[in-house]
Amino acid sequence: MFVTKSLNYCYSVCNTLQNVCRYIFFRLIKGNIPVFRTHEAGILLGFFIILVLAPPSVSQSGSFWDDTDLTLFRTGGSIGLTASTYAAHGIENRRPPGVLQTNAAFNFLTLGLRSGLNLNYSTDDSGLRQNMNTLSYSARWRWLSFQVGDVNTRFSDYSLNGTTIRGGHIRANPGNFLVEVIGGKSKRAVRPSLESAFREPSFDQWAFGAKVGMSGNRGSFFNLNTFYAQDNAASLSGEIIEIKPQENLTITPDFRVNLFSGRLTVESQFTASVFTRDLEGDPFSSSNLDIPGFVTTIYQPRVTTHINYAGKAMAGFRSDLLDLNIGYERIQPGFMSLGRGTVRNDIETITLSPSLSFFQNRLSIRSDVTLGRDNLLGTRFQTQSNTGIGTNVQVVFNETIHLTTSYNLLLNDITMNQIEGFEQPVGGQSQVSHNVMVQPNFTILGEDFIHNIAVTGGYLSINSAFTGDPQNTNSFSSVSYTGMLSYAITLPAGLTLNSSGNYLTNSSNGGDIRNIGLNFGTSYALFNRKLTLGLNLGINRNKLEREVFNGPLLTNRLQQLTGGINTSYRLTNKDTFNLTIRSRNSRVLDGTGNDFTELEGSFRYQRTF
Repeated sequence: MFVTKSLNYCYSVCNTLQNVCRYIFFRLIKGNIPVFRTHEAGILLGFFIILVLAPPSVSQSGSFWDDTDLTLFRTGGSIGLTASTYAAHGIENRRPPGVLQTNAAFNFLTLGLRSGLNLNYSTDDSGLRQNMNTLSYSARWRWLSFQVGDVNTRFSDYSLNGTTIRGGHIRANPGNFLVEVIGGKSKRAVRPSLESAFREPSFDQWAFGAKVGMSGNRGSFFNLNTFYAQDNAASLSGEIIEIKPQENLTITPDFRVNLFSGRLTVESQFTASVFTRDLEGDPFSSSNLDIPGFVTTIYQPRVTTHINYAGKAMAGFRSDLLDLNIGYERIQPGFMSLGRGTVRNDIETITLSPSLSFFQNRLSIRSDVTLGRDNLLGTRFQTQSNTGIGTNVQVVFNETIHLTTSYNLLLNDITMNQIEGFEQPVGGQSQVSHNVMVQPNFTILGEDFIHNIAVTGGYLSINSAFTGDPQNTNSFSSVSYTGMLSYAITLPAGLTLNSSGNYLTNSSNGGDIRNIGLNFGTSYALFNRKLTLGLNLGINRNKLEREVFNGPLLTNRLQQLTGGINTSYRLTNKDTFNLTIRSRNSRVLDGTGNDFTELEGSFRYQRTF
């Protein structure tokens, strides 16, 4: 009898799920399910009420449920109260003198269905928000998983990568095989509005994708995916807009091969993109293009259709002494993909990253070399080339002394190109940057305390020059030196003390800057660390000297004093109180400016459940 009841229950659940999926699929095909409407939400809600009201013992007893991640019912959320105050002297208030804010968040999960409610009340801005668009459903059974609602997945770097789709996603990964299918709405229609001047109009956009692949036991794989997106021109019918409906189809094979027990890895991905800028343009016939007729039934080429590609290839070698990575990436001019938003195209990049390790990783050296350029087809007046070289050295002398050093070189050149039929342009530019950093660190461990001392020294120079400027009137140079010393001690009684000092000097065409600062902080934990008290104090002085054109040398000296008190008390595992008080005082010691003082405080109570 028990087995019969279980089978009948499972059959009822599957039958109900099938009917709901048929309904949603029918609405998707008809193209009129932009959001979950009231009656649609009612159907889904009724379906899940049936599941919730079913006998819990039945739903948790079979092996089917043991192999899923479904939870019968789970809730969570938080409530909070925040009161803050603010006062300023010498300047206008940057925020209201007093704000009271309450917030509550409730979310639930029942058999894969996720939703929630957010409530916010503030003396500045209040609102109760609950949008049925946040309703989502996901479930997993062994190697099969699916989602309904707002779905975000990735197929490859240049096809589907980061675009949120409101619809459904199914992923099956039995053994070494992989199948993924996704479909739904990727954009909603946004009508032009004079009241919202910065709101860019857009069409309803529908997107669909599929991915198949197989993998090996040592990380090797081969995948093939395709992604298709199309704007619905009728979604903005009757509106006067400048944008045109678009269409895009991408096909991407990608693979990775591991050889010699993973010591050698080769991987690559290549995306071919067919993009139409205007769906209302004149179509090309298959006879004119000399392509099979069935191709135009899948994607109809038009006068604004173009084909481009983007891809990358990488190789890596691993050994006990040396690791080496080599990469090449190329994105053709005009490459577009509606699956990943804005793409920087017309760029080529070569990377080389060797790293060495000695003395059981006590000495490690890593370098990163990047070579990049644009104007791949030579059709632009300017070509920009970038060279970046970075080296990092880490030395572990013993448990007490660590040393980290780094050097980074950046070369940026812009050259002017001669294009037939146009006058030779002038005005190239070159930029060179050197950045050196040295950071020794000392850690002293005692029985009852821990000392940590860190010293940092840095050098940065930037030089920029323009060709065709013999007087160097437009050139720019800047040299900076930085230094920092920090000390912290941790005591067993829950007391922590930390202090730091920093110094910066910069000389450039715009003037000379000197900055020095000191900071001190402490924290103390009481009552088994339920109560934490913190104090922070700081002073900072800076000096700016700049020469006005054909004028005297102007000097500005400023001083800032900062202080803060932070208290946190954990009443229970779910209830916490926080009290924060901060002050800021700025004084003009020499030159122009305003003296001002700011004081702000806040109290917050938070409970989670």
